[in-house]
Amino acid sequence: MNLSGPCAAAIALWNRLRRDHRGNVLMIMGFAAIPLVFATGMAVDYARAARLQTKMNAAADAAALLAVSKPVMEKTNAETETITKAMFNSQVVGLDGLIYDPTTVNVAITGTVGASNTRTAVVTYHAQSRNAFAGVLNMIGIPISGSTTATSSQAPNIDFYMLLDVSQSMLLPATSAGLTAMVTATGSHACAFACHQTNLTYGSGNTEISCDKNNKNCISFLTLARQKNITLRTDLVKKAVQDLTVVATSTAAENNAKYRMNLSSFDFEYTRVWPSTKTSDGFYVDANLTNVKTHAADAEVKPYYQNNWRTASLNDGDKGTHFTKAFSGSLTTMPVKPGDGTNVPGDTPQAILFIVTDGMWDETRPSGGRPEGPIDTASCTTVKNRGIRIAILNTKYLPESASDSWSQTNVKTPYLSPTDKISPALIACASPGLFYEVTTDGDISAALAALFQKAVATAHLVQ
Repeated sequence: MNLSGPCAAAIALWNRLRRDHRGNVLMIMGFAAIPLVFATGMAVDYARAARLQTKMNAAADAAALLAVSKPVMEKTNAETETITKAMFNSQVVGLDGLIYDPTTVNVAITGTVGASNTRTAVVTYHAQSRNAFAGVLNMIGIPISGSTTATSSQAPNIDFYMLLDVSQSMLLPATSAGLTAMVTATGSHACAFACHQTNLTYGSGNTEISCDKNNKNCISFLTLARQKNITLRTDLVKKAVQDLTVVATSTAAENNAKYRMNLSSFDFEYTRVWPSTKTSDGFYVDANLTNVKTHAADAEVKPYYQNNWRTASLNDGDKGTHFTKAFSGSLTTMPVKPGDGTNVPGDTPQAILFIVTDGMWDETRPSGGRPEGPIDTASCTTVKNRGIRIAILNTKYLPESASDSWSQTNVKTPYLSPTDKISPALIACASPGLFYEVTTDGDISAALAALFQKAVATAHLVQ
């Protein structure tokens, strides 16, 4: 039999099968299927975990911010921790695919609504995102975690004790033009102050006439200043306090804080101007700043008969600016120990003593000697030791105000020029950063408002 035909056909078939590689693709696909399934499962599960973590982080952010919000800042740290945990859990429990134990969230509250009025909240969580391909990956879930921090400072409640210098030197004209006009108007006295003297007048011919001791046929330098329409520093100080009540009301609303005020004055004695009685919580302050605005006009400079004579029969011995009485009187008005200014039950407002003065001490010194000069800062230290900050607006006593011969010899040369010895003592008296100065032609209202804003801005710091 001729087998060459069938054999040749078989051989050809074998060769074609041997050369055919198409089955390798199936084998490769079979081997590749395993990692592809793993990769797909991991991609799906990790994407799901990422979405859950984003939601958990958002919940942690919201809870931390709640902890330092104004309403919750009034709570204790323990109460805040409970509130924050509840807030976080209410947002995450029940999220699809989340494996989470609500008792494991950690909330750390540091700081408090105490002296610093600053609180920091840290919310930390640990959970798992349930895997859709748990069987393939041999993992029930993918761990997720996060932590967020929020910090906030609460504006404290503050009682402001305004202490205004109403001594005779505050009758200095407020402008350069006023200084010139006053010196000219007082004739041979050449006095820049609308104070002390009650021993001249002007007749129809504008001729100076002397007075007798019974104060007849004469007017005071203050009356003369009013006749000449000369604006005095004391006028601008009272207006500045009135303007400040408006600023304080607006600032309190912006800061969601409570501000109250007291108004006192001093010259040869200390006077509690407003209010004269204590509030229900035992403080000489008024929460209605409109009342304070109204009574600012009551802080008047008392007229003198003449230099050192309050009346024709009462000589004050040149004790017209009695800082010792000013501070001792303020201590009876201010709290023995102010609070932190929080709204926590039992807490009381912070306290700041605001002094508006030219800084010239004019009273008999304990060691004797000259009555004029810079203030003794020991009294300031006593106030600050109570935890009461001191803010001072210096209506600066300028050398050019010492126009008459007595002032040049007894005030200008020893205390004003060439070396200013008044301002350094006031700076030392004031709490750090709470000293402001305004001179002739300066805007006292703007200066007092600026000092007030500095006091409020730094009130959250530990005293």
